[in-house]
Amino acid sequence: MTAVINLHGAMILSPVDLPADVGLKIKNANTGIEVNARVVWCGHQSTRGSYKLGVEFEDSSPEFWGVTYDPNAIEVPWNK
Repeated sequence: MTAVINLHGAMILSPVDLPADVGLKIKNANTGIEVNARVVWCGHQSTRGSYKLGVEFEDSSPEFWGVTYDPNAIEVPWNK
């Protein structure tokens, strides 16, 4: 699950704790586009059991997020 997205990657909530520098292939279920990425940082496990992982795309990919993604939008904090 994504919590924050941008042109270069995302913060994802993962049930698995992955160390930094692990390579990933991520597929967006809505667009069908796949990108290569790597974990750049990992946070502690939340009370809900997920880990916050910062992932960086190998290449910038605005099309990965779909037509509704606005790279100029203001980021809004996510609190759930």
